[in-house]
Amino acid sequence: MSDFINIILSNELYAIIAIGLIGTIIFLAIKKLIKILIYAAIILIAFLSYVYYTGKSVDSVVKPVEKAVNSAVKPVQKGVEQAVKKGKQVVK
Repeated sequence: MSDFINIILSNELYAIIAIGLIGTIIFLAIKKLIKILIYAAIILIAFLSYVYYTGKSVDSVVKPVEKAVNSAVKPVQKGVEQAVKKGKQVVK
């Protein structure tokens, strides 16, 4: 690993390319995070608009969704737990 770093640092062209790649990766990561934040804000605004428009409380909207998600997740969770147990038995 240190040889790789030394090769990059000893040649200006490699260093410039490495800095450019690192900068591009950082830029793309920040761009992706901003996009996710914008989507989250749009969803939050839509949800709050729905709650305001219908006149319902947030709890009365969230509770049924929470129950539906929990009922859908429990069978999957049990299946995963069984698969992990079987996997542990196989590894022993």
